[in-house]
Amino acid sequence: MKALVIGGGIIGSSVAWRLASDGVQVSVFERGRLGLEASWAAAGLIGPQAEAHEPGAFFDLALAGKRSFDAIVDRLTAESGVDPEYDQDGVLYVAFDDAARAELQSRARWQRAAGGEVEELSPREAFKLAPVLSEKIIFALHMPTNRRVENRKLTLAYINAATNAGAEFREGARVNSIAIDGGRATGLRLADGSLESGDVIINAAGAWAGDIRGLEDDRLHFYPVRGQILCFDARPGLVGPSIFSTNGIVVPRRDGRILAGSIFEEAGFNKSVTLDGMERILRAVRAMVPSIASIPFREAWAGLRPASDDLLPVLGPSPTVANVLYAAGHFRSGILLSALTGEVIADLVKQRTPSIDLTPFSPARFRNGTARPVKLADMI
Repeated sequence: MKALVIGGGIIGSSVAWRLASDGVQVSVFERGRLGLEASWAAAGLIGPQAEAHEPGAFFDLALAGKRSFDAIVDRLTAESGVDPEYDQDGVLYVAFDDAARAELQSRARWQRAAGGEVEELSPREAFKLAPVLSEKIIFALHMPTNRRVENRKLTLAYINAATNAGAEFREGARVNSIAIDGGRATGLRLADGSLESGDVIINAAGAWAGDIRGLEDDRLHFYPVRGQILCFDARPGLVGPSIFSTNGIVVPRRDGRILAGSIFEEAGFNKSVTLDGMERILRAVRAMVPSIASIPFREAWAGLRPASDDLLPVLGPSPTVANVLYAAGHFRSGILLSALTGEVIADLVKQRTPSIDLTPFSPARFRNGTARPVKLADMI
């Protein structure tokens, strides 16, 4: 069997690794450079409780995503030769006013009921975990099992492990359309006019997943959501846990770098860093960690999160073209869901029953009308 994967980011690379490990011949087609889009620009959180806003199918998926990652990270490190820096410092989610405290208390209740581990902390207790916190916080949630990785190293780990397992990666290979015969996909037509034949196609093209011709009847729409991140050079260990508020995040790295972000903007495929974006991020992170104002600035970047119309991942078979699977629309959770997505796509290709119910994330939900469009502003 030969699988053709569209997209060489963290999702496509994870899928390629799992398929190649299962003995499938895999070729990955990346329109630009491997892993240099959303995967490269992320903050690297493996934080299901920090990323989910309500109980339900997505929170269950996020928890499963972390379990899947926990199960493979040691193997991935060994097979790739890359340490993805899976740190264990947890997440602190802080509140500065009564409204934010009430929201966090509500979050703690439903997360406990849904199986998440969460602790409610006084300011004094929070300061013990993160002495750099602002003295203006009035409440915090501690999510001790939520973790982080160095996302660029994790992406490279998937690529290396997949390559070592036999997968082929092709950069600068833009896919124009799916080759279809009798309602079944038979391969890919590339921008250079060449045709690549294969038995199964996996669309993991991120924000560009909706640009592949031949799948129009699926009625899927993907679009980019820009995020901007600022990076500072601090001493290693200055900040322990990742720190969240309703307005921003602070994510430390082992080498002392501190990532500060992020915002959600519909700006098309424009990856510019803007003054407005930088100002909004700085206000948010300075409120959480005042000392960041004196830490040397290193660099800034922007990336494009791949979103679907209901802001949920799209996982599973095309409803109109046989032999096509989607692994797209991960929005801000691509790092968290990378291992699980590779697992379930490999299960589907090998005709195994996935470990989770994929119905809420089925590509067919847009065609049959069960998907509920969500405005970006309602999620952030």
